[in-house]
Formats: sequence, structure tokens, C-alpha cells
Amino acid sequence: MTGHDEIRSEAVRLGQLILDEGLPIRVIGGMAVWLRCPSVREPPYERDYADVDFVASSRNRRAVAAFFEHAGYVPERMFNAIHGRDRLNFAHPTARWTVDVVFDELRMSHRLDLRGRLNGPAPTVDLADLLLTKLQIWEINEKDLGDVVCVLADHELRGTRAARRGAVPNTDDPELVDVHRITSLCASDWGLCHTVQRNLGLARDLGARRRPAAADFEPVEQVAILFAAIDDAPKTLGWRSRARIGERVRWYETPEEVRH
Repeated sequence: MTGHDEIRSEAVRLGQLILDEGLPIRVIGGMAVWLRCPSVREPPYERDYADVDFVASSRNRRAVAAFFEHAGYVPERMFNAIHGRDRLNFAHPTARWTVDVVFDELRMSHRLDLRGRLNGPAPTVDLADLLLTKLQIWEINEKDLGDVVCVLADHELRGTRAARRGAVPNTDDPELVDVHRITSLCASDWGLCHTVQRNLGLARDLGARRRPAAADFEPVEQVAILFAAIDDAPKTLGWRSRARIGERVRWYETPEEVRH
């Protein structure tokens, strides 16, 4: 087994342990897409992974730390002492990869609040949240765009009609992408909406150039459906007020600002 195969197998192992123990911890990042999407496991989107990322509830901070130590990981004690309120780092015992855990929210170009959304039946965050973790990156790279393409290629969009009416659809099936989750966040935050729509356009272009092999859904069509749902969803007064300012004022955070 190669190192790349080992980290994938480890993500499966950790995900199952989390579900078995009923902990509010879920996989995010590239490994989460690999766990949920067959399209990312073969060309043209197959790639290697250097770490496994998680989001967890801050109410269970001690249990989270204990879980990874019991799973064989070595805490980065200096980092955790300084940053433990917001995140924890752990190293594989042979230092082949690392585990990074953030609490309650993912903060990159925008803030994605995940409190109360870490108890689903899958080892990863909900598919809509997984899409948003990628789509909210303003300085997005091709790997993250590829992850967006693969999620849309492998999973049905659910609730587009309900989203246009402002209703909440039935989304109990974890293999469906809850469109209402995406549209509701975008409809109340112009900055997030602007970033998400820009990135959907980039994902559409990438999906047209490099269609996933044996995909269940056409990613270009999926982007069009999702884009229309976001566009049609009723916007808040705050969204409309911020839209009048537009790009004259920066609407996203930079990595340097997030680190501080």
C-alpha cells in the first residue's frame, strides 16, 4: 500500500470511528470529497492528499482531543496551547500526514457556521456544506474547483423549486445536495453570494473542459440549476443594500487576515 492509499484508508477508518462513537466531528476538505464522490477517485480529477481536515463542535473540545490521541495521533502541543480555542493540530505517529481540526466554523474568504450541523449520518459534513467550503474561497485553485465539479457530477440537487419559493424542502437523504441551505446563506450575504456565483462559473468552465468519467449528472447543467436557484431566491434587505456598494468595498477576507 502506498502512502497515498494509506491516507485514504485512514480517512475511512477515522470517519467510521467518529460515527461509531457518535461524536460531533466531521471530515471536510479534499478527503471529504474523496469519501463522498466516485468521480474524484479517477482521472481527470484523481489526485493525492497530504492531510485530513475536520470540523468539530467546541462544546466537545476535550472529547475531540482525546479521540484523536486514542486514534494514535500525536498532538502538536505548542500549537494547540496557543490556538486551541479555535483549532487543533495532530500528527500521524510516523509524521506521514497531519490532522487539522477547526471548531464550529470554517473561516477562509468567508465564514461558514457549522454549529448544529455535525451529527449527520455520513462521516463528512453535509454535501451542501461541503460544496460551500469550496465555493466560498475567493482565491480558489483548480483542485478546489475540481472538487466542486465532482460533487455536482455525483449527487442530485434537491429543493430547487422549494428554494425559489423560500420554502424548506425535505432533505433527509444524505446523498442529495440541499439547495435551500446554499440559497438561504447566499440570499442573506451579498459577499458570499458574489464569491459563490463567481466560482460556480469557473466550475462550469472546468467541467465543460474536463468532464468527470462516468458521472451520474452533467456538471455544467448542475451548475446552471444551482446558479438559477441562487439568483431566484428572495434576497434580504442587507443583501440588497450591500449589493449597491458592490466591489467598491472588499467583500472577502484574505488568508493573512484569517490567521490573525
